[in-house]
Amino acid sequence: MGPDDSCIHTPNPDAAKIESKDTTYGAPVIPELAWEPEAKARMNRIPSFVRGVVIKRTEDYARQHGHALITLALLDEIRSGLPIDFSKKRPFFMRDPKN
Repeated sequence: MGPDDSCIHTPNPDAAKIESKDTTYGAPVIPELAWEPEAKARMNRIPSFVRGVVIKRTEDYARQHGHALITLALLDEIRSGLPIDFSKKRPFFMRDPKN
């Protein structure tokens, strides 16, 4: 990851590095299943640092449920099973501070 001007943490240069166990965060992922163009376009709206994880988990779900093609309907099905509809939540930095 690159520098983040909003972060005040200064890492200790002598500290041991922590190796990630999940290399899909921030890593590019090559889809293994077929994707409808509309489903692919929706996926491209997801922030890049988590997009690979979402693609992988979407394709895992599709395989488990017998799908070979990722469609908008399948993405809607997956979203409906989430405890929170993240598409309707605004990031903390975009929320009205009065609310």
